[in-house]
Amino acid sequence: MPLAPNDPLVADGRHHASPANARVGLLIIAFSLLAATIYFLYSNHLYRAQEPDQTVEIVTSPEPALQPEPTPIEFDPLPTVKIPPLYFDAAPSKPSAPPLPPLPAYEKANSFVTAQLTDAHWRGLNINPQNLPALNKDFVLQRSVAFLDGLSKGALVDKLQPFARPTQTFVADKQGQALSMGASNFQRYDAFAQSIVAIDSKQAAAFFHWTRPLLETAYSELGYPAENLGGAVIGAIDSLLATPTLKGPIALKRESVLYQYADPSLEALPGAQKQLLRMGAKNTALLQSWLRELRSALLATNNNH
Repeated sequence: MPLAPNDPLVADGRHHASPANARVGLLIIAFSLLAATIYFLYSNHLYRAQEPDQTVEIVTSPEPALQPEPTPIEFDPLPTVKIPPLYFDAAPSKPSAPPLPPLPAYEKANSFVTAQLTDAHWRGLNINPQNLPALNKDFVLQRSVAFLDGLSKGALVDKLQPFARPTQTFVADKQGQALSMGASNFQRYDAFAQSIVAIDSKQAAAFFHWTRPLLETAYSELGYPAENLGGAVIGAIDSLLATPTLKGPIALKRESVLYQYADPSLEALPGAQKQLLRMGAKNTALLQSWLRELRSALLATNNNH
């Protein structure tokens, strides 16, 4: 038998839950959400705890190394032995000798020095203008200190040479295929060597000290400190004194127009020393002996003129 429409069991076919059941459902949902949140947070924390520390390392590019400054070319220093300053007294050492004239201004120095070299007061210098053609040229002081500067470095500046060249031509001795330089060439320099050793070394030192202010001014024009002139003079002397002494003929070779020393050690010598070798052992010994006397006189502090 069909139920009546008003039957409470039919009521439009839906079952209505009670308010108590609804609250229970909400609580279940809330607890589920809370549990899920706790699980998520815990899992995330556990994951971070297991990760190794990742330290961010800042890599900086190393600063470029400073490039060292280029090493300057160093020349051989001048000798530590320097000619001491000598307060030159222009009064004559002998009462009968006339006093020396005062030094002129630098602009008038060349003609003054040239005239003094042939003055009676400096007769001991035995200056022969024929052996010193530089005296007849301009700028005697400037040319002299420039030649001296090269000589102190072992160089022989040909265009500044103050001395006359030998009149005889160079001749090589030949025996078979062997070339040498012997007595016939050494004799070409006999007159020159004799003219140098005839100069009184003490008077030469005295003349240097007297004219030193003018010479130092000329030397400073080359770009050097004026007080370094004394070291340059000693350097030039020491360079020539270091020339080896060879006896007998010297072997030569000729690969071009010019002759060369067959011994490489001789060919490698400074130009000034090679020139001294061309004069032969006898002339070399004479000149070196005179140079030692001049060196001692220049370094002495009690020079008399």
